[in-house]
Amino acid sequence: MGKGNTKGRYICKVGFYDIYAKDSMKSGRESHQVKSTEYVIYHSKKMIEKGFKTKDLAVAKATQLMEKHLVKA
Repeated sequence: MGKGNTKGRYICKVGFYDIYAKDSMKSGRESHQVKSTEYVIYHSKKMIEKGFKTKDLAVAKATQLMEKHLVKA
């Protein structure tokens, strides 16, 4: 039996950053409904930034972080 995924659902890759979506479920017996979704930016196993409400905001921030690394010429 494997370990559980605590990062959430994998969404996409921006450079060497990965975007994951972590869902919060509604409490209740048999309701498997998503209450809210938070998007998180990871580099390898290290969380870089969290708290994004949409995928587009997370991708924009990851792109901005990538530009910092590419400018160092």
